Amino acid sequence: MTNTILSQMRAALGQRLARFVRTERGTVTIESVIILPLLLFGLQAVHTYFDAYRHQSLALKANYAVSDFLSRIDKYDRITLEGLDELFEYMSRTGEESWVRVTVVKCELTAAECNDAIPRKLTLDPGDSQVSNGSGINPHTQPTMRQYLGPHIPKMYDGEELIVVETVAKYEPPFAGFWTGIYPRNTEHVVVTSPREYQTLCFDTQANPCPVPVTQ
Repeated sequence: MTNTILSQMRAALGQRLARFVRTERGTVTIESVIILPLLLFGLQAVHTYFDAYRHQSLALKANYAVSDFLSRIDKYDRITLEGLDELFEYMSRTGEESWVRVTVVKCELTAAECNDAIPRKLTLDPGDSQVSNGSGINPHTQPTMRQYLGPHIPKMYDGEELIVVETVAKYEPPFAGFWTGIYPRNTEHVVVTSPREYQTLCFDTQANPCPVPVTQ
């Protein structure tokens, strides 16, 4: 008796499920309530992801522009550095919280010591690391340069000098990170460039004016 009742219940349930699968009737309001939040979430996420990649690309291109300019001159001063910081803000479409740090790194020992030692025996002369005003960070010292920039600098030959430009651009996502998983963050880039027309890049001050430049 019990088995008969269970069989009838299973058959009735199966018929109802079959009719539910075949039916094409529905309520637009209920379907909209279910689908619309998912659709909005997907649009927010896709827009934020593309916007984050766009911001990262703009910040990197702005860093390349600053690096390329510095690689073609023999000296720069505080006014030039602040102008480059404003240029970076404009090109990366960021605000006052972005900053630029310029460091000239030298290999004054053998190539093996500059490249293979841990940490790398790279040289930073006093005044060869400068940072834009209002950044809240300090110029590099020789220990911090070896620690933080050493992994980014390619192998150097004896007597070579390289220009290292660090930039940070703050990113504010268009939607709350709770919905997309992307929260406000700093986009950091490090670009290493070799001097193109002169042998070195000098920071010019009244107390320590730069010498006459020597072309490559």
